Order: sequence, then C-alpha cells, then structure tokens
Amino acid sequence: MAHTIIMPKTGMAMEEGTIIRWLKKPGDTVSKGEAIAVIETDKVTMDLEADYEGTLLAVVHGDGDVVEATHTIAWIGAPGEKVPTVPEVESAHQPPLPQSQGAAAGRPPALAEPPVSAASGKPLTTPAARAYASQAGIALSSVAGTGPGGAIRLRDVTALTESPAPARSGQGHYIPMSGMRRVIAEKMLRSHQQIPPVTLITRADVTELAALRARLNAAGALKVSYTDFILRAVALAIREHPFLNSVIEGDRIVIQNEINIGIAVALETGLIVPVIRGANALGVRQIAAATRELTDRARSGTLGPGDCTGGTFTISNLGMYGVTEFTPLINIPESAILGVGAIEEALRTSAAGGIESRKLMSLCLTHDHRHIDGAPAAIFLGRIKALLENCWSLIV
Repeated sequence: MAHTIIMPKTGMAMEEGTIIRWLKKPGDTVSKGEAIAVIETDKVTMDLEADYEGTLLAVVHGDGDVVEATHTIAWIGAPGEKVPTVPEVESAHQPPLPQSQGAAAGRPPALAEPPVSAASGKPLTTPAARAYASQAGIALSSVAGTGPGGAIRLRDVTALTESPAPARSGQGHYIPMSGMRRVIAEKMLRSHQQIPPVTLITRADVTELAALRARLNAAGALKVSYTDFILRAVALAIREHPFLNSVIEGDRIVIQNEINIGIAVALETGLIVPVIRGANALGVRQIAAATRELTDRARSGTLGPGDCTGGTFTISNLGMYGVTEFTPLINIPESAILGVGAIEEALRTSAAGGIESRKLMSLCLTHDHRHIDGAPAAIFLGRIKALLENCWSLIV
C-alpha cells in the first residue's frame, strides 16, 4: 500500500510550507530517513526526510509550491503501485490528475499541479500560482496556462517575471514574498494591531562591562559578546520580576515558569529568532556557546523547527548597525522585548569631580500595556541596567 508524504506541521502556528526543491524524482528509490526534498516552514529551511522506504511514486506539488500543512505532496510505495486518490478534504484544493496520464510510458505518474475550480469566467489556477500572481501584481487573465485543461501553474506565472517584459508605467520590479517573509509580515501586523505597546528607554554605563569583556576574551578562545552579557542580565532580571515573562491567554494572565530567551538574527531572507532555553541557569560563557551555535546554524539554514519555538522573551540588538535607539515590536505571544542600541562615548563628571569619558548603551524595553504597567516595566528595565553596570555579578 502506498504511503502518503505530507507537508509537515512543525509548530502550532504553522499553516503552510514551501517546497524549495525536490531531491528525488518519481521512480527513484528512497530509504527511510533519507532526505527527499528541501522545504521552508514559517521559521526555518529544512530537509524533509522519508518516513518509509520504497519508490517515490508521484509528486503532487513542484519546486516553489506553497502547500497547506498536513496536505499530501507525494506518495512512496512499491514500484508500479497505483497512486491513491487524494482524500476528499484536500480535493477542493488539489484535485488529482487522471490516472491515465503517464501510465502509457510504463513509469509511475508524476502528478503535475492540478487545476483548482474557480468562479465562472475566471481561469483555473493552482494555489501557488494564485499566491505568486497576487504578490507580483499579475492579472491571471493575462497568463496562458500549460496545465491540464489549460490550468495556470506556478511556472506559468513565474515565467513572466523571470523573462524580460515591457516596463510598467510608474512601477519597478516585483519580488514575491518567501514563506518566511509572509509569516514575519503577518506576525508583525498582528503585534501592531493587537498589542498596545509602550517603549521605555534608558542608558546603561557599560564602561566596566567593556573592560570585563575584553579581559574574558583575551583569556579564552570563546569570545563573549555584549549580547551574551545582556541575555544573562535579562534572564536574572526576569527571575526577580517574573511578570515580564507572562502571556495573555483569553481572560487570564499566565506567568511562565521557563525563561527561554530568543535572539533576533538578521538573514538575507528575513528575521529569525532562535531560542536559548533555560537561560537563567546558564553562565555567560555557556550563553556565548549557545548563541554562537544557534546563530551559525541560523545563517547556514540548518536550524530545526524546535530551535525557534517556546520563547518567552526576545532581545533585538541593532547596536552593530550604529542604531542608538528604536522601538522594537513585541514577538507575539510574548509580552515584552528588549531593543539594544549602539555604545556611545559620553563625557560625565567623575566621583572626584573631574570630567571623564564613559561608554553608554541604550536599552529600549517595549512591553504589552494590557497587563504590564509602566512602573513595573521601569523597575525591570532598571534592574537590567543595574546588572550591566555592576557587571561582575553577571559572572559570579
């Protein structure tokens, strides 16, 4: 009996995934656990491994297709085995190709993107083609379909943007959103619409912290960043002020026991937030090792789905870009996020009455004002500042 291969659901919030490319083609032998495709979820790009061994009988969706989570994308079975009919729950989205097509060639049928019924007078299109055309501003009525019954497939639409076309008056070129970018856009919009944010800004004197960091980095091979110290300070401050580690669920506030801190990492394709779990139990060097590993894997595209879930608080550091202050958006469903700005030199009066140069770092705390008032948020931010200014307490 043929086995169904589905678009995996890697998290509760995942609704769809994108097939980046197939690593196997119909007729290829597949071993259990072998990577058969590369897919992009809402958070990571990952290999899709086969749960069964056998022959890849057919694929329903091709490279670049966006597929709803848990929907069929292929079948694996015995050579020459008949491909089952797509379940009714999926047929409204992806009707199966007639079995006669491809059978005459004496090989398993490779299912092309099947047409989707549309309203009267509109062309038949696949979901991926409709999504791409919508993002690119292409009228489907102007696209010639090459699929069964004249259906418009993804490749029919992408061909219009990949080949030279007459310039459109007053418009530039179009870049379709990736699955990651669409999820980022949706989450940021929900954060902006659903959460009344307040951002508090203070400046921490990190002169001693800079000196401590230099001493630690001179003494060991593993380099410690300012973000590592900040993450340690945030974890300790949350332990003292757990209300900043809460979420709203319906008509109740849930204070979470775990302190899992996400670090925003900028990629060419978007923003990803890998999570340091149990951050309150880690020392600065342990945090440094964990953040390096996750950051490297984020940039190499090898993060797993579990690496970006379960966060309870987020840190976003834009200091390396010369940004001194900003108002970060909360990473829902969390209740607060700390933005970190660049370190600036400033003249201050010393204890002896003279003038000295000090290093100041801006800390920008955005919190959900529905359940976190300004005063407790200010106390929490002040505690982070105090920990950074008394930096030796961070390595005890």
